[in-house]
Amino acid sequence: MSNTPHSAPGARELLARALQEASGPDVLKAIDTFRACAREYLKTSHFMKAIAVAKRAKSVLGPHPRVRALLVETFLAAGLVGDAKKELECAAQALGRDDHHFLAALDDHAFLEVLVAAVPVAYPKGRIVVRRNETGKDVFTILEGACEVAREGKTLAVLRRGDVFGEISFFGSSARSATVKTLERSLLLRLPCEELEGAIARNPLISEVLEGVYGERLIRKASEDMDDGVRLEAQPEPIATLRFSKGQEIPINPQGSVAIVKHGIVEVDYDNLCLKTKRYYRPGSILARARARAVAGTDVVIVLASVPQKDRGDKIP
Repeated sequence: MSNTPHSAPGARELLARALQEASGPDVLKAIDTFRACAREYLKTSHFMKAIAVAKRAKSVLGPHPRVRALLVETFLAAGLVGDAKKELECAAQALGRDDHHFLAALDDHAFLEVLVAAVPVAYPKGRIVVRRNETGKDVFTILEGACEVAREGKTLAVLRRGDVFGEISFFGSSARSATVKTLERSLLLRLPCEELEGAIARNPLISEVLEGVYGERLIRKASEDMDDGVRLEAQPEPIATLRFSKGQEIPINPQGSVAIVKHGIVEVDYDNLCLKTKRYYRPGSILARARARAVAGTDVVIVLASVPQKDRGDKIP
């Protein structure tokens, strides 16, 4: 019996495996194997063979975003910048990048990283994409169709092409804050959490753009969570973003404003019948003004927003 360790599969073996996997149900696995094959050829500067592998992937799997990304990356490795740019433009056109709020805000480098992570998923009408309180951190953006955002049977919003959802769970708690269901046949671009985190590590611009979406969504969620008696005249408007180090006390926010936890955990002490009660507030939570003491349990980011209303009183949390 030989004790010689098995060598890593060569490019030809990887190509044969990729073609076999391409006929099966796991498209992403096949793409990963095509990518491994192309990289083997690139290691030995066989650029044309690597390009041939990427083109073969496209011919058998179609213009999947990850396949387009493989083509772009292989063209760039071969020094064919013009071909890479052309393929990237085709991907942008296929996804409607210019008309899509999130994708349009990315530069070409960040857009390519999104292609590497992206998985298009078609849903029929009436399909629940994410359910409230379930665990999940994947982010979705709508390419075609429309989705309803609901909580406890109440419709909070209707999302359409270019809108993003799932970012609250991605940046904050992994529990979904609302249920999202398709209102018609829809095509969504799913950004799996691990792949998205990897893309952000390589290109922080993706996080910056998503942070903007996340901040706007937190403010809308805060207005939805408030007591109906507040009688808001308009959507809350951001005033400032406040940062607190772990252990730092968080002051009471001014009258007529709302403080929303964006990142981190806040520890709040309440006096209940002369007994101290501690609660932990996570991202998306509103810090009530009627509290004893609030301390940053971790490094914390707070969004402060003004709340215009007809009858302020003391009804703002």
